[in-house]
Amino acid sequence: MSQYQAVFLILLIFFAGDLIGALTKAKISSMFVIMMGFLVLFLTGTYPADIMQTAGFSYVASLGQYFLLFNMGTTVDIAQLKREWRTVLAAVIGMAAAILGCAIAIPIVGKEFALSAAPVVNGGIVATTTMVNACEAKGLTAAAAMATFVYAVQKFVGTLPASNCGLSVANKIVEELRSKHAADPNYSWYNEQTAEVDGEKKQPIWMSIKKYYTTFICLFVASGFMALSELLAKFFKGTPVSFLNMSIFCMVCGIVARNVGIVPPNMLRDNAKANGFFSFLSLCTIIPSLAKVDLSMLPQIGFASLVIFVLVVVITFVVFFLTPAWKVAGSKQLSIGIAMCQMIGYPGTELIATEITNAVAQTDEERDAVTAKIQTAYVISGFTSVTILSVVIAGVLAEFI
Repeated sequence: MSQYQAVFLILLIFFAGDLIGALTKAKISSMFVIMMGFLVLFLTGTYPADIMQTAGFSYVASLGQYFLLFNMGTTVDIAQLKREWRTVLAAVIGMAAAILGCAIAIPIVGKEFALSAAPVVNGGIVATTTMVNACEAKGLTAAAAMATFVYAVQKFVGTLPASNCGLSVANKIVEELRSKHAADPNYSWYNEQTAEVDGEKKQPIWMSIKKYYTTFICLFVASGFMALSELLAKFFKGTPVSFLNMSIFCMVCGIVARNVGIVPPNMLRDNAKANGFFSFLSLCTIIPSLAKVDLSMLPQIGFASLVIFVLVVVITFVVFFLTPAWKVAGSKQLSIGIAMCQMIGYPGTELIATEITNAVAQTDEERDAVTAKIQTAYVISGFTSVTILSVVIAGVLAEFI
């Protein structure tokens, strides 16, 4: 097999994943198609185990994670997180419930499986990459494969409760609006909202030099922060905070750079137009773990994944239905929906919120009211868990694998 044939065959699976995701309106996750496609092709011997190496992707794939982390940091708006602190706190509680569920699973599935799955349930591709690399470094082939498998299927687990709970909340919002209109024909939801009057915000530095943020300048800036992150990680290595690795520093640098105004939000996506390629490279680092799976591992991986997902969902429901934790978000159903967003991530959270709005709202006012409650909560929740905290959790738990 030539390098160009390998590249074509790899991208063929990615093409199929995106196509099926688009045709089914994300009801079938593109990541599920991609991961399951590679797993089947590796198991049947259709694709060779070293296809990533043949294509040349394995030599540069690790770079994708760090560029992606820096860009994730540039999407963090600290001011917005402060305004939505209740959603952020509910998301954190949901993440803690998921970690507790994984901890309870240790006597059943084993320490390595439970630890490798916890950050993946909490997050997305970066957390998955971190745990896969940690497991493979210790020779834990099955645990690395299970982390990849959990990443592939978790959207199916999270979508149903997030959708059902969101629908319940949305229906209550619409019913309340309609009852208010019935009691007072002049009632307006818009007038009821409290207008936030902010002082004139200072223009960020990047706005005055916006034209200079070209593709290569953006890549250069990101690479500079990556080099700084490497130096910081080396400096803290061997100290009590050695879990502050390069991954965490890359994300922190992105957060700081965006919030002090020296780089645009989502710089590598909107300005460099390169975020998609770096996401692809990150996936190329975890796909080879599937090539190490043989048929004898599948029952073990499947059973461990089932146990972990069941316990995560059960513990989440227990926490938000049987303890006062639901009061943070103001609703038991909304709390469950927020907690499930850690397994969905963006843009899945926004797609689910949009489907909920379309299902229940009949007027612009109803649509805006539902969106303000559901979409804001779901997007912020997924952002808090997947983009920020799961990276830190993965960095910490990787040390215990």
